[in-house]
Amino acid sequence: MDLNYQCASCGKTNEVFIEEELGHHQQLVEDCAVCCRPMVITARWNEWSKEFDLEVYQEDLG
Repeated sequence: MDLNYQCASCGKTNEVFIEEELGHHQQLVEDCAVCCRPMVITARWNEWSKEFDLEVYQEDLG
C-alpha cells in the first residue's frame, strides 16, 4: 500500500510503501527523496478508517 507523508525536515511530500502482510504496527526508516535526511515512519492500522495512520519524525532529532 503506497502512502504519502510530509518530510519532517523540508516539508516536501514523499511516498512510502507499507506491506500490509507485516502487521498492524510497523516502523521503518526512509530517506527523504528531496533533502535525503532519514525519517522514522511509524505506521499503525486504524480500525475505524480501515487504513494506516503515519507518524513521521526526523531520525537524528528523535
